[in-house]
Amino acid sequence: MKNKHGFTLAEVLITLGVIGVVAAITMPTLMQSWRNKEVESKLQKIYSIMNQAITLSEVENGPKEHWNNTCTADDEGARLDDCKENFEKYFLKYLKYLKAEEIESSGLYDIVIYMNDGSALVAKYNQNVNNNVDFKYYPNAKNFNVTSYSGIDENGQATRPDVGTVSFAFMFAPACETVECKYHYKKGFEPYAWHVDEYTKEELTQTGYSNYTCNINSTLKNYCTALIRLNGWKIPQDYPFKVK
Repeated sequence: MKNKHGFTLAEVLITLGVIGVVAAITMPTLMQSWRNKEVESKLQKIYSIMNQAITLSEVENGPKEHWNNTCTADDEGARLDDCKENFEKYFLKYLKYLKAEEIESSGLYDIVIYMNDGSALVAKYNQNVNNNVDFKYYPNAKNFNVTSYSGIDENGQATRPDVGTVSFAFMFAPACETVECKYHYKKGFEPYAWHVDEYTKEELTQTGYSNYTCNINSTLKNYCTALIRLNGWKIPQDYPFKVK
């Protein structure tokens, strides 16, 4: 009779150990790759949704560069109803969403819109003359936090620790004709590119150029969305942050 050989306990344990080591090495990379793809997909989706909504709104409200998105504070700095009315008139009624909530922040009027796909979009009105509306988009609404969204550091300076990782900056400024708005003028919902001179990877990422640049030394990092858009809505391999 032929002898039948099986695996010894030691061999089984060694094999399981090797599998465990390989899994421990590869799983974080696979999980990050999955998160990257989810963020990439949702960034493209919200870009499309918002610009479709703006196109629909133009049918009823005329060209977007003529919309009245300005709102001013009273003597006590209180937010006025015209901020809310303008946002509902030009944007909210053309969106499909789960719920919308006003939030307290440093702006005149801030509202968070929870979308049907589990993401969240925050609109921020500031006191300005350019009809600008700033947006922060959270691919995962569970990552939205009012404190980090409107953060102020110990020196009283604005800081956005979650931008470029869990939130991404956009801007609506079609009526802004100044040179700072060259990538927003007469356009719709666009990746934040305020004060960008040349829409290049070097300018969007360089250290010391602006607090908006997408690098670890920046406090605001608003250009990270533009950097991803510049790369075909794909997170670059040398992207300085891990998205969540």
